[in-house]
Amino acid sequence: MASNEEVLRKLTIGDPAFCRALVLAEVDDPQHGLDARGVALLRLGALIARGAALPTWQQCVWQALSAGLSPDEIVGSLMALAPTIGPDRVVAAAPDLAQALGFDVDAALFSWQPKSE
Repeated sequence: MASNEEVLRKLTIGDPAFCRALVLAEVDDPQHGLDARGVALLRLGALIARGAALPTWQQCVWQALSAGLSPDEIVGSLMALAPTIGPDRVVAAAPDLAQALGFDVDAALFSWQPKSE
C-alpha cells in the first residue's frame, strides 16, 4: 500500500494510471483505509453534494445498504451534510435519495394533509 505522501503526490500530478486505478477500485478495497460503511457514507455524501442521475443514486444506495447501513443512517447522512453544503443542495438531493430508497415522494406529497393548529 502506498504511503499517504505517495498517494497525495500521485493525485497532485494527476497520475493517469493511479487515477484510473482509483476509479476501478472495489468498494471494500483495503487501500482506502476505510471499511465498506465508511466508503458508502462518503460516496453518498459526494452524490448529495454534487447531484447525480437516478441510476447512480440507486447503485450508491444499494451499496450502502449492502455495507450494512440502514435507511435511517442513509437519510441521516443527508441531514448531517446540511450545515456544510447548505439546505438548498440537501433539498435538491432529497427526492433523488427518496426514490433510490423506494419512497414515492410524489404520492406522499399528494396525499399529505397539513396539521391544523
